[in-house]
Amino acid sequence: MGRLLTALAVCLSLAATPAWAQTEQEQLQQRLEEMRNAPSDPGLPAVETLNCDQMLAEMMTAGQRMNSQMDPSMGADAQALNDQMQNGGRGANRRRPTAADAEANRERMATMGNQVADSMQGIDVNRMMALSERFQSERCPTPQ
Repeated sequence: MGRLLTALAVCLSLAATPAWAQTEQEQLQQRLEEMRNAPSDPGLPAVETLNCDQMLAEMMTAGQRMNSQMDPSMGADAQALNDQMQNGGRGANRRRPTAADAEANRERMATMGNQVADSMQGIDVNRMMALSERFQSERCPTPQ
């Protein structure tokens, strides 16, 4: 459940990064819009009618699907980018980023954004967000 929401947040933050090349940003924005506007399965019960166990089961299933569709290198790529961002502004020996560095970072961010979007294919993002919000508002127990 947390992985799905984290991935969505990463995807949205990457799409909103101003340094990102406009066409890549627009392409990812379009993919996200398509996911948000995808019709929900009318055969599924309304979120408001589900109990905690049913919501948890549905979110876990979506998380497993997302995990199975996720590029195995994504975790390492995200950690490397995070480490670079955390350590890039520290120390007296740091160098100024070059245009090549900026382009390489844009490419890495584009790759990660698309990896997140790929992992969410076939998952009803709106339903998952509604499930998560209701799960929290109902104070459903989170398994340890």
